[in-house]
Amino acid sequence: MRQHLLVWQNGELQSGHSPSNLSLALDVEGSLTWLDIEGDPTEAQKLLSQSFGLSRLTVRTIGEEHERAKFVEGHNYFYLVMHGIGFDQQTEDAITPKLDIIFSKHYLVTLHREPLEWMDKLRESVRVDTSDESPGKRGCPYLLYTVLSGLVDSYFPVLDDLDDIIDQLEDLTVSTTSNQVQARIFHIKREVAHMRRVISPSVEVTNALITRTREYIPADTEAYFSEVHDHLIRAFEVLDSYRDLMSGLLDVYLTTVSNRLNAVMKQLTIIATIFLPITFVTGVFGQNFGHMPQVEHDAGFNFWLVLLLMLIISVGQLWFFKRRGWI
Repeated sequence: MRQHLLVWQNGELQSGHSPSNLSLALDVEGSLTWLDIEGDPTEAQKLLSQSFGLSRLTVRTIGEEHERAKFVEGHNYFYLVMHGIGFDQQTEDAITPKLDIIFSKHYLVTLHREPLEWMDKLRESVRVDTSDESPGKRGCPYLLYTVLSGLVDSYFPVLDDLDDIIDQLEDLTVSTTSNQVQARIFHIKREVAHMRRVISPSVEVTNALITRTREYIPADTEAYFSEVHDHLIRAFEVLDSYRDLMSGLLDVYLTTVSNRLNAVMKQLTIIATIFLPITFVTGVFGQNFGHMPQVEHDAGFNFWLVLLLMLIISVGQLWFFKRRGWI
């Protein structure tokens, strides 16, 4: 488990603080503390309950690996469950890491099991930011907005990767009818639906964050959280459109397979039709009669005449099929 601690006092980033003396940082009046915990959150249960006064239910929920996005109001704190989204280009599997967020007026705690690249970059940018717009100087609501904004912004590169994959599938669907393409369409559709299920409750959470935290999030910061809410809706709508596209791709694939089958059946039918009159002719002349004048008295010419007749019939059929546009 890795712990990253940033402490601001009167808008100035302080040094010398570590998770081991976290209680000292929290006791300083006018301070703002951000603790980011990476790894198994069950190892930090004692720290969370003693230093931040979290309830047993909150601590137990933090330890759950698979939890739906939610917004919970505790005693002097609020608890959020959010999720990131990722996409493995090799296996084409969706990744939805859980992000637990606890915040109050003077502290923010973020917990995640897996390393988050965007979180590392965000934490470093906040640490080195000394401008008047630094979240550390403006207070916990702005720091919370910065984290949520970074989370939602990390969705869109993943959505761009999905868009490229769907474009590839669109080309393959009309040119290839292999079972691998069908399996890939089903797989991508399932992963898109999974990401959509994860994003959907997050929209409600950000809406509740605006309406139920009046004392902790002032009115002048609501516009920032409304922006996060709008971006979440946009990501949800994009995933919704991707799901519809995958359903459409599946229909196109099945139609393509059906057209290919019809083309094959038409070719086989034409071949069978061509051989039908030829088979009739050979069947008539191949009957076992006691006396066949065509064989006994024609000096062998009848055989070649019959072959010529069958050739004329076949050529005539091909010409007729071509004229009707069947071949």
